[in-house]
Amino acid sequence: MEIKKFITERRDFFVYSMICVFVTVIDVIVSRVSELWLPEVAANALGVCVGFIIQYFLCSRKVYRSKTKRTLIVFFLTWLFGLGLASLVIYVVRVLIYHRDEGLIAFAVAKGASIVIPFFITYFLRKALISPGSDEKKEKQVSSNA
Repeated sequence: MEIKKFITERRDFFVYSMICVFVTVIDVIVSRVSELWLPEVAANALGVCVGFIIQYFLCSRKVYRSKTKRTLIVFFLTWLFGLGLASLVIYVVRVLIYHRDEGLIAFAVAKGASIVIPFFITYFLRKALISPGSDEKKEKQVSSNA
């Protein structure tokens, strides 16, 4: 299969992936800069929340093409689920597998797994729960009723 066809058939997934990388960078920058004025936990929470807002607007427009109230609710609930899953992954890897090892390897494995595992699960959950193009369908319905 040629690369262009492969990417075209999975366009939404690749766009979602690029958005997630971008949002992760923004999250890290906001968190780090915020530590100049806020405690670490508050700075991290601010970074995560800013990341969520940016990710919602970009994904609802570019991936799911739906900005309905239902889309926002699904997006928020799956975000909370992903956050909980990431925390569970951190706990399992750092506490159960690495026995609270504070080394770089344990941190990197836990952090990497806490990003990758929720990324895939959240993407497929959202894909199943959000109707792509529902804004376009709603607009057509309104215009046909007029």
